[in-house]
Amino acid sequence: MRKLLIALVFCSLPLPLFAADNPSIDCGAFDQLTIADTNVYKEVHAKAVSTAKILCLSIRDIFDAGSPLAGKTPDEKLRQNLAEFGAFAAQALLHDFGASEAIKLTDNVREMEEQLASTNLATGKFPEFDTGVIIFDNKTVNKGFFSSAVRAKKFDFPTEHEDCKKVANANKNCEAVFNDFKDAFNVYRKAYDQFVNETNKQLLVSLNRQWDNFLETSKSQTALEVWLTTLWHADHFQKDQIVGPPSSQIIALHPQLVYEYLNEAVDGNNAEFGLAIEWLGINYWNKKMPFGFSVTSVYTDRLSVPDIRTGIMLHIDNRYSLGWGHRDGENSVYMSMDLLTLFQSKRQQYERYLK
Repeated sequence: MRKLLIALVFCSLPLPLFAADNPSIDCGAFDQLTIADTNVYKEVHAKAVSTAKILCLSIRDIFDAGSPLAGKTPDEKLRQNLAEFGAFAAQALLHDFGASEAIKLTDNVREMEEQLASTNLATGKFPEFDTGVIIFDNKTVNKGFFSSAVRAKKFDFPTEHEDCKKVANANKNCEAVFNDFKDAFNVYRKAYDQFVNETNKQLLVSLNRQWDNFLETSKSQTALEVWLTTLWHADHFQKDQIVGPPSSQIIALHPQLVYEYLNEAVDGNNAEFGLAIEWLGINYWNKKMPFGFSVTSVYTDRLSVPDIRTGIMLHIDNRYSLGWGHRDGENSVYMSMDLLTLFQSKRQQYERYLK
């Protein structure tokens, strides 16, 4: 009957979710970026959207010093993604204008490609394509350029030319073609442009500090417990979002080392070390006074009394754990030590949440 009541208590617990105003950054929003159906560089735009999303997700690792399991530092991962996008965009322009006698943009494009292959958040040199018009000798001259290029090279292009009309067989003038490229290409920067503003930089730092606090103060967790916690907080851990840690931790099949006192045991055998398993519970690690509890069984090897007792373990301030066990009219009390803290790094726990 006691076990049934405990089960009912757990089933009646409200689902703990982060408040709606809990800070997070939605990297999935980049999937919603669209472009005109008539744009002749739609494939460049699609690649730019995926690059913006990857850049957004990579920023978490940049601020967090990276994940050893990934096999690459954040800078290496980011550089690889940007290099692939630069090569893709360069190939698109060179396919259309690499052999053009009227529009000589090869040097500009190659410089952009090289720069994207070597840039990172520290340098902050993310090329942005733009066009402009100058008046020279009473004539209008169209210019195309990548704004953050080291040497700020520009290329001229006429308003009308057959090479432009051939692009995607769209019969567009050159101004329209290069405006299409600008709209498609510059999308990849959106993640960077958003994160370099002061509000989002502060938000990223705040999220990072929340994870530091979580890893420093919360209970250790097994892979099973991390998985169950992410299910419990499914609305919080949404796909493609950079979020803070969960507000509570699920406890399941968690091993503990205990020091148990049983008054009914034979004198000299009252206090013994033993092992405990927390079958199911929850820990509110981030409350003003953190607390948690779980259904727990304790095993100690004594000759005069049963070895196993089941009861409740209480966790206080993420550091102290006290428990009560009962069997056949005999009650015990115990203190416990988390065995996982001896073998598991907090970094490993964080990486499980990232997965």
